[in-house]
Amino acid sequence: MVSRRPLGGLLVANATSLTGTRIPMIALPWFVLTTTGSAAQTGLVAAVEMTPLVLFEVLGGPFADRYGGRAVAVSCDPASAVVVTAIPLLHRIGGLSFPVLLVLVGVAGALRGPGDGAKAALIPRSRRPRECRWSG
Repeated sequence: MVSRRPLGGLLVANATSLTGTRIPMIALPWFVLTTTGSAAQTGLVAAVEMTPLVLFEVLGGPFADRYGGRAVAVSCDPASAVVVTAIPLLHRIGGLSFPVLLVLVGVAGALRGPGDGAKAALIPRSRRPRECRWSG
């Protein structure tokens, strides 16, 4: 019988990683809206986060091919977590200006892009079932 442990581990790891990367995508613009009250700054933060994410997800494919999807995902996720964790810490000590926030959000997006692309490449494509040809 084939063991399903590797698949289960991959699914749990992927779900945990997706949760960890998607929550800040919502929380950071919300944080800006509640602290500044500015819809323009909120939109700017969302754009600065998404633009490098999309760009680096596309450009990160060759890195995942060269170094392996697992290595890219495992290195990008913790680095992104460090950057995102720096935001509330800097806010707490009063060192988070809006330009610094934009830089941190852009770096977090740039790190998430290759990580997300690499994780997507780790999941094998589902095979199409062979057509059943009845001989008769």
